[in-house]
Amino acid sequence: MKGNKALVQSIINCHETNDFESLSSYVLESEIEAGTWFTEKRFKEVCEAIKQEIGSNTSLEYIDTLNRQSSYLTLWKTTYSKSEDEVLWQIIFDSSSNKIKL
Repeated sequence: MKGNKALVQSIINCHETNDFESLSSYVLESEIEAGTWFTEKRFKEVCEAIKQEIGSNTSLEYIDTLNRQSSYLTLWKTTYSKSEDEVLWQIIFDSSSNKIKL
């Protein structure tokens, strides 16, 4: 699960298609209810900024997982169509549910 490339690619694809509903199924319910970092408005703004600034995802490579007390942070190296720079995606998953925590 911790280096699950298909899962992370699905999460990135949700960003590329501005699919808030689909991405919501990967996020902890408590994070959705809190409405702090994961809101539809913020999600759409981030998606648009990514698309405008760096384009669409062209590669994804697993780097490592950092284990924490009740979660794990996965690190991924990606590249995008409008940039020669590599981008770091970090996704924190809840250990018990494997849903996105941050």
